[in-house]
Amino acid sequence: MQTAYYIILGFAGLCLGSFFNVLIWRIPRGESTIWPASHCTNCGNKVKPYDNIPVLSYLILGGKCRRCKTQISVVYPLVEILTAAALVAIWELLYIVPLQQPWHQNVVPLLQAVSIMLLIPISVIDIRHYIIPDRFTLPFLAIALAVSFIPGGLPPVQSLLGALAGGGSLFLMGVIGTFVLKKGDAMGMGDVKLMAWLGALWGYKAALIGIAFGALFGSIAGGVMILTRKLNDDHRIPFGPFLGVGTVAAIFAGEPLLAWYLGLFGG
Repeated sequence: MQTAYYIILGFAGLCLGSFFNVLIWRIPRGESTIWPASHCTNCGNKVKPYDNIPVLSYLILGGKCRRCKTQISVVYPLVEILTAAALVAIWELLYIVPLQQPWHQNVVPLLQAVSIMLLIPISVIDIRHYIIPDRFTLPFLAIALAVSFIPGGLPPVQSLLGALAGGGSLFLMGVIGTFVLKKGDAMGMGDVKLMAWLGALWGYKAALIGIAFGALFGSIAGGVMILTRKLNDDHRIPFGPFLGVGTVAAIFAGEPLLAWYLGLFGG
């Protein structure tokens, strides 16, 4: 029975990942996410249902469009697989069981699950385009603040404090960075809004620890990219993915990670 349960969750995650691929392609281009139907971005050929099965269709077609034979990025199946794995893991960690609780006790866990899952398309978009669209951050920031009035989540004051701590601290870092570096904006407002949203949902501790570990992960990745000469000409590194990973780490293992981090400095 448990095996069937995981299979259903995994399949749902693959389908969700397929939809995330639509978001990743269309939202940065200002296109509708529901119309027209899925089609080849090169020849415009409408993708048939049997060619739109997550992962499996990619393998059968050899990663190419059936009509024009244009290569399809391997990112598509990777996003689907990652989303499936994340859905199973998050469902277990947050333990969402709507039938065994009053409905309002599931609102916050469900919103948290959706928020973590959305970090996947947000990260891919940021890596490709160096943007975190407002279509993700602003509605979910508003929703996170609103659900603080529902029993089971953060109290409204703590939710607002989390938003201010997450977004405000990044904004301040950006102002200081811009002043020191004396060029452009050192911190994108998309990152600020992202951390305001996550802070409103999980509180100021998770937001601040998430930013700290996001900066750590980003610094490590940046160092590796410098050593391997993979950094682009303007030395831009998308910060969103690292903030997402850092915040998820803070949510599920914040205290042990913080103790380990402070231990590095003899704290």
